[in-house]
Amino acid sequence: MRNSEPLRNVPAMLLFSQVVSEGSLSAAARRLGISKASVSRELAALERRLGAQLLRRTTRRMSLTEVGEVFLERCQRVAEEAEAAELSVSRLQAEPRGQIRLAAPMSFGHLQLAPRIPAFLERHPGVRVDLDLTDRSIDLVREKFDLSVRIGRPRGQSLIQRRICTLRLLVCAAPAYLAQRGTPTDPEELREHECLNYRPPPVEWSFTRARRVPTRGRFNADNGDALRQAALRGHGVTFLPSFLVGDDVRAGRLVPLLTGHVDAETGLHAVYPESRHLSPKVRVFIDWLAETLGPAPDWDRELPFASA
Repeated sequence: MRNSEPLRNVPAMLLFSQVVSEGSLSAAARRLGISKASVSRELAALERRLGAQLLRRTTRRMSLTEVGEVFLERCQRVAEEAEAAELSVSRLQAEPRGQIRLAAPMSFGHLQLAPRIPAFLERHPGVRVDLDLTDRSIDLVREKFDLSVRIGRPRGQSLIQRRICTLRLLVCAAPAYLAQRGTPTDPEELREHECLNYRPPPVEWSFTRARRVPTRGRFNADNGDALRQAALRGHGVTFLPSFLVGDDVRAGRLVPLLTGHVDAETGLHAVYPESRHLSPKVRVFIDWLAETLGPAPDWDRELPFASA
C-alpha cells in the first residue's frame, strides 16, 4: 500500500507557496480568506511533519531558509499543476470535448441516428461518438454510458429524460399480400389476417375510441426491421413506427391501412444518469438531437395519419 503521508502536505504546500508569493502571513491570509492564526498553525504543522524550518520569521521580516528555498521550488510546481488542472476542467466545461458513449435501439439507430451523426461531428470537432446499437435494456450507470436514445419512457432507474420528438405508428401491408387476402377496412377484421408482431405474441393493437384488437400470425420477431422485411415480402400486416416504414409507404412498397382508426404514438427520449453537472459534450448532443429530429421528424412527411 502506498504511503499517503506526503498527500497530507499538499494543501500546506500550496499555502506555503502563497505565503512566500504574498510576502507575509497577513497578506496570504487575506488572499486565502482565512485568519492569520490559521496560516501560522498550518505552516508550523508542515514544518513539524517535515522536521525542518522553512521560514525565518521576525516581527519585521520573513525570509526563506536554505531548506525552504529548495522546498519552495517543489511547492511552486505543485501550485502550477493544480492551476493547470483547474484550468483544464474549466475549458472542458466551456467547450465540448471527449468521447460520448451512446446507446440506441438497433433499427432506429441504424436507419435514423447513425446517418446523422457525421453532421454533429462536423459541428463539434472536439467530440467523439461511440455508438452501441442494441435492443436490450441498458444500465447506463453500471455499463458507463453517457446517455441513451430510447423509445417510450424507461422505468426502474434513476434517470433524467428529455423528450426529443413524437414517434407515430402505421398499420401497413404489401400490395401483394392485400391482393391475396383482401384489405381490412375495420380493425376487427385483423383477427382474420396474418399479423406480424413483436415478441412475445399474442399482441393487442390499439385503435381510436379505446378499441383493442387481439392479433396473431405465424411470424414474430424482437426487431422492427425484421418485421418490416417480412411485410415487404407479403407475409402479413404489421404495426410499425413511421421511421421504419415511412419510405416504403411513400414509395408504394407498403400500403397504409385503417388510417382513420390509428392514432398510436410514443415518444423518443434522450436519457442520461441523474447528475448535478451535465457535461458540455452530452448537453450539446442532446440539444442537437432535439434540433435535428424535433419537433416534426422528416420521416413523417406526407404520411396519412389520423389527425392529419
